[in-house]
Amino acid sequence: MNAKPDTRYPKLIIPTMKELKRLFGILDRWKMHYVSASALMIVALFVRSLEPKILQIAVDNVIAFFASGGVDGQFGDDAISQFFYRILPDIELGNVGSVLLALGGIYLLISVLRGGFLLSAHALTSSSTEKAIKKLRDRLFSHIQKLPMNYFTTVSKGELIQRSTGDIRTVRGFILGQVVDLIRMSAIFIFSFYMMYLIDVKFALIAVAFSPVLMISSFLFFKKESKVWRKHEKEADRLNTIVQENLNGIRTVQAFANEDYEIERFGKQNDRKLDIGMQQTVLHTLFWPGSDFVVNLQTTLTVVAGGYFALSQQITVGELLAFYSYAMMVAWPMRQIGRVLSQMGMALVAIERIYEVLLAEEEVLKGDTLENPLRGAIEFRNVRFGYASDESKTDEHVLRDISFKIEPGEKVAIIGPTGSGKSTIINLLVGLYDPDEGDILIDGKPISELSKKALRKRIGVAMQNSFLFSTTVRANMAYTNPKIEDLHVLQAAEIAQVTQIEPVLPDGYDTMVGEKGVSLSGGQRQRVSIARTLISNPDVMVLDDVTSAVDTQTEHAILEGLEDVMQDKTTIIISHRINTIQKAQRILVLENGAIIQEGTHKELEKQPGYYRQIHTIQSALEAEILGGKL
Repeated sequence: MNAKPDTRYPKLIIPTMKELKRLFGILDRWKMHYVSASALMIVALFVRSLEPKILQIAVDNVIAFFASGGVDGQFGDDAISQFFYRILPDIELGNVGSVLLALGGIYLLISVLRGGFLLSAHALTSSSTEKAIKKLRDRLFSHIQKLPMNYFTTVSKGELIQRSTGDIRTVRGFILGQVVDLIRMSAIFIFSFYMMYLIDVKFALIAVAFSPVLMISSFLFFKKESKVWRKHEKEADRLNTIVQENLNGIRTVQAFANEDYEIERFGKQNDRKLDIGMQQTVLHTLFWPGSDFVVNLQTTLTVVAGGYFALSQQITVGELLAFYSYAMMVAWPMRQIGRVLSQMGMALVAIERIYEVLLAEEEVLKGDTLENPLRGAIEFRNVRFGYASDESKTDEHVLRDISFKIEPGEKVAIIGPTGSGKSTIINLLVGLYDPDEGDILIDGKPISELSKKALRKRIGVAMQNSFLFSTTVRANMAYTNPKIEDLHVLQAAEIAQVTQIEPVLPDGYDTMVGEKGVSLSGGQRQRVSIARTLISNPDVMVLDDVTSAVDTQTEHAILEGLEDVMQDKTTIIISHRINTIQKAQRILVLENGAIIQEGTHKELEKQPGYYRQIHTIQSALEAEILGGKL
């Protein structure tokens, strides 16, 4: 069976108008700044093109006039020569000093004007680029925050990091450098060719004879570069993913002494990236010497032709000197066209990869706002859900025809083996995923009609695998309400038993916990997570196995402290421990995505099935521990 093509990475062969429009669309409201900078750049380069003309006039008109005793030295008929003729002092045998001084002053003025225009153009371009790229970064990060949860199951974090950093850096480099170079190259080529054209048409055409060869070879190089760079960035994505996973799981790596395996895994991927990098190196190694050879061949032809035209008196010595200067100026854009197209290819690949993220459909957050607190009536009606992308695979459904009701203020527990769908129910309740079939209602309204953002602010979820940010303990607890008064933070910390760990923290609640809370134990992170949920002051509280990593005594203290908080709130408690859920008003038992039992603790412990089996096992273990047999 043939594998399906990876449609997420369409081949980039030539720059389409859409891709170029996206690339330059990044400039946004700073486009006119680039237009102004371009105008300044063009004026600067036009002024620069006058410098060789000064040299030509000095040799053919001024020096020739005085050297011949006033016999030779007639100004040309072209408009530029006549302009300089009008602004220079009268060329007479007695004022050689004044004429030369005037020529030097004009040359200096041209240099100052050129420098001033170029400085203004670069300053305007640089500031506009930084502002435009900042907006692109903000736009990309903001969009990522709005993507649905299932998007992150198909795209790795390393890939997103690469697109948010490396690809944006590539685009920035092109806009800041190569866009300016395109303008500079075009202006230099046009002005220099025009000046050569004014001197001699045939000589001007000879001086750019190899330009078509360079244009065609540069375009072919651009196509190949784009394909290779796309492969390079895909391998960079994979390498970033390995590094990101390794750093996130460094504790596990070291705990199992698996450093050598990780080094080998990184090395293999790094080798694959190296192979693509070498392909790019070979491509550049072949192209740049070849293009330099063509440019040098063009220069040689210009020198030979110039000597012939000068010896045959078709051009003057001054025109020959000016022509060589213009020829050298034309050689620069001829040599740089390949580099600019190479960078453009990379930038087009980068912008396409960025837009693959930007065009991903955002999560629909709009809906009815919740002006009043939730009463907490929850209902699942025949809900089916699976994480598989193909919904027709019914055997992959995590939940199958789940139906239950929770009354306002009721305390309901959910228990079941790993993989039975407990956490999935919570993910659906807060709208992280949408059910494949069925309805979920809260206070009688389908949650699909409610604003997900408002809903999530009213439902507080404390998770088993709690994520902490790389900041202080205090900031992590107050994450949902950073401006909350310290008194409320301390109250939440006391209920969640964070106060127990404060004495062992170097700086108390102001201790930095490291990335993902790495400096805290699992139980300590769970306590901080509970405090964070309490500070959000939710209408509905969900405790998803939040005491699994704490000891029994601490768990008892936490649950006792939560009783007052949960007094009038609908509360869902998920746990594997019978002691944690036995006080719930109702217990749901899940197995294989279906509710197989429902009732109070006393009712379920009398019924044969999963609940009584687990209760028997845990009771026996507790008895053995208390009896000193373990």
